[in-house]
Amino acid sequence: MLKRIYDWTDERTGLVSMAEEEMHKPLPPGVGWPFSLGSAILFLVIVQFVTGFTLATLYAPTPDHAYASIQYLERNVPYGRIVRGLHHWTASVVVIVMFLHLLRTLIYGAYKRPREMTWMFGVGLFFVMLGFAFTGYLLPWDQKSYWGTVVGTEIAASVPLVGEYVLRLMRGSNDVGALTLSRFYAVHVMLLPWLLIGLLSGHLFLVRKLGTAGPWAEHQGENARPNPFYPNQVFKDMVVAVGIGAFVLYMAIQVGAPLEPVANPAATDYIPRPEWYFLSLYQLLKYLPGRLEVVGTFILPTLGGIALFFLPFLDRSPERHPLKRPWVVGIAGVTTLGIAILTAVAMFTNPKQPGAETPVADPTMTGPVTAAADPVRGKKLYEDFACGSCHVISGQGNAVGPELTHVGSQRDAAYLKKKTINPKFDNPESIMPPTQAPPKDIDDLVAYMESLK
Repeated sequence: MLKRIYDWTDERTGLVSMAEEEMHKPLPPGVGWPFSLGSAILFLVIVQFVTGFTLATLYAPTPDHAYASIQYLERNVPYGRIVRGLHHWTASVVVIVMFLHLLRTLIYGAYKRPREMTWMFGVGLFFVMLGFAFTGYLLPWDQKSYWGTVVGTEIAASVPLVGEYVLRLMRGSNDVGALTLSRFYAVHVMLLPWLLIGLLSGHLFLVRKLGTAGPWAEHQGENARPNPFYPNQVFKDMVVAVGIGAFVLYMAIQVGAPLEPVANPAATDYIPRPEWYFLSLYQLLKYLPGRLEVVGTFILPTLGGIALFFLPFLDRSPERHPLKRPWVVGIAGVTTLGIAILTAVAMFTNPKQPGAETPVADPTMTGPVTAAADPVRGKKLYEDFACGSCHVISGQGNAVGPELTHVGSQRDAAYLKKKTINPKFDNPESIMPPTQAPPKDIDDLVAYMESLK
């Protein structure tokens, strides 16, 4: 039965025999573990598409509902927290693996004739993946994503002549808001996936048509025999993919995806920090003040991207050995080291957010609020802390968490105080973040909730 289906399909499409032929196509001698990165990228892209589609079915791309929809996903949808964690960590890992894949190709000189277009398609894929990272950054609509996007889009304003136009095109207006979110979402789920599919298809076609370049050195003896793609290289590819997949799954389960408090455009004292893959540029800008800032925001990234894309035409020597290409390999090494150092410096010099020096309430604090607690000020704090993004009071807010319309007649002050400071004390599964605020603010906030009867 299976053979009849096989023969019927192959007679009409030829795809089965073509795939079988490709599986047994010999690879150059010496191809091994370093060449499994390409298959790992394909695996990670598939994970991104599957988890991204799942997230898109539950996500509401509006400032009023984006944050609440993500909280609903993590709290109410079975395995929703893991799905979002997979998408988050796969996005980070795929950037690392793609960078290593490009670096391996550069060191091996595999971008040289006749594989110039294969390299250019690969570089295009890397840029598209960074585009995914940037546009997806805003979608959670929390403090970090909002203010990181404010800074990221402001960098566009430094582009000579057209900077202000690019800024307005990205934001849709002068400020980051509803139009920005809808545009980033449209680019993230509609434009970039098509670019990715096109570039990935072209890259894979060229790899199979032109073959793998293999190591730069001639292999002798036993290693000189051709290496069949199946089963030798397929086994290596699967081991690497399973190992990376296990790591991503572990991080998704144990760590999950971060989510800060809901975006508050009024909190202009928030110190934004981009995700780690843009930290090197973020740190570089600290050393280029004033008019020099354009060097870090536009000149260096643009020249570097152009040089990387057109590398096969800048290095036209037929030599592939790294020692015979000292300028190319040396510049690549210095650039990689510089990016790593700048990223490390940025990661280990975390700026303190405003109010970090202010004492916050002790997580073990219980008991009634002070007599001087001000419920009017507490209502203002409720609005400032964006508690309405998760709770409803008299029909206003989002019903992600419990309704608070009559909470004052349902809970006493001691409970409300402890729940505000340590939400997990009676429910370990609670996704509500602890309220990091001075004791006075906690008391006023609790006094306001206690007044809701």
